[in-house]
Amino acid sequence: MFHKQGRALSRMATVMLASSLAVAGSAFAAGAAPVADGESGSGITATIQPTMLSGPVQVDANHKIDGGLFTLLTADGKKIQTYCIDVDHGVDIKGNIKYQESDWSSSSLGAPGKAEAAGKIRWILEHSYPKLDIDAIKKAAGITGDLEKEDAAAGTQAAIWRFSDNKTSATPLDPEAKQLTEYLAGSANTGMPEPKPSLDLDPASVNGKSGTKLGPFTLNSSAESVKLSLSDDASGGKVKLLDKDGKAVTTLNGPIAKDTQLFLDVPAGTAAGSAKVNATATTVVQTGRVFLSVGYTPEKHSQSMILAGSEEVTVAKSAQATWTQAKGPQLSASAKIDCAKNGVQVTVTNGGDESADVTVAPGKTVKVEAGKTETVLVPVAEDASYSIKVTGPNFTKEFTGVLDCKVSSTTGGGTGGQTPSASPSTPAGNATTGGPNLASTGGGSGTGILAGVAGALVVAGAGAVFALRRRGRHSRNAA
Repeated sequence: MFHKQGRALSRMATVMLASSLAVAGSAFAAGAAPVADGESGSGITATIQPTMLSGPVQVDANHKIDGGLFTLLTADGKKIQTYCIDVDHGVDIKGNIKYQESDWSSSSLGAPGKAEAAGKIRWILEHSYPKLDIDAIKKAAGITGDLEKEDAAAGTQAAIWRFSDNKTSATPLDPEAKQLTEYLAGSANTGMPEPKPSLDLDPASVNGKSGTKLGPFTLNSSAESVKLSLSDDASGGKVKLLDKDGKAVTTLNGPIAKDTQLFLDVPAGTAAGSAKVNATATTVVQTGRVFLSVGYTPEKHSQSMILAGSEEVTVAKSAQATWTQAKGPQLSASAKIDCAKNGVQVTVTNGGDESADVTVAPGKTVKVEAGKTETVLVPVAEDASYSIKVTGPNFTKEFTGVLDCKVSSTTGGGTGGQTPSASPSTPAGNATTGGPNLASTGGGSGTGILAGVAGALVVAGAGAVFALRRRGRHSRNAA
């Protein structure tokens, strides 16, 4: 039972190491930008907290690290829990890093050939801790020994890494945790489909003419009920929010149909203006939703995560509708990273009464007919920054970001994305342990653990370098 006692020392080392590594990482963590109102990305945002429930995992022949549950705090003060799906990148758990709920398609789980693995990861989350309690997990996995929460978290994380990062030999040191990993990654795992977002309203903006129905706005939600409203209405109440059948709508009751369409009816003769379409819901976010770091340059990417459990949270999304009486094209644009196609899908909509030639730079011009939509795929190399400017008659919009759809870094020298000249950095799923040059945690000796703490303090004092990269996302800036 020494491994159980040793884990208490490991948890103490975790706190000390996280504190010391945060010193080195604080410059990277500073200034994380919140997601702007109407920016792409579905559902909730949350900020990582300085706590972790974990146990030691032998990831491969050269790396033994702590793996387990992270805690994030939403804007309304509710807690959610996540596991890592990005073992080759670190996270500063004291860095106030902000995360955005996202679809699989915008993450490494949307990369070619990852669909089956993504489904198996969600099955793991639905059949382990914290979704199920310890007794239920032990019964399902046939575990008769002592399984603590730390064991369950480590066993679950190891199973996830086998599918998310192709770490097929990832195994916890604890024997009961190991048994759990083998069960979760074994033949019982039949996979599950991608979960619905907590709340998504897309696109972020539309333009059109009075006398028409602006939209559609596409809504998706796992909530049992979604409330809808208009605000900042320049028409003085003339415009109405309608469903696809033309009926005025203020509430949608679940289950919400996939890709529910909404329109803003602008009566003919309504003076030029705008209104904001608002959607709000209270829901428990479904397991398997991806969370991606936001507000970072490519070098400051924080590891991608996947939701394991949440409290009931309140989530809100809004979109802008603008109309005019003038003749001519009325353009709007949106963009979304598509990891399956290694690029960014730019969608241009023309809500006016004349066609428009629209340039999607770099390199392509398309004609968008009145009342029509055109989509252009802009290929982007892995790990490359992009700046896509969309221009047309009286319209300019730019999308910037980094395409980062693979879990293995192409810029780093090894696990943890460390460059050959850098000091030892966080090797994997947390900010608490080092790579081969630091003592492993949860091992057979408290002395080794304390040596790891001392080593981390030396690294922090010397200014450790974290070669981290950003999971692909983009921000939007209208000219």
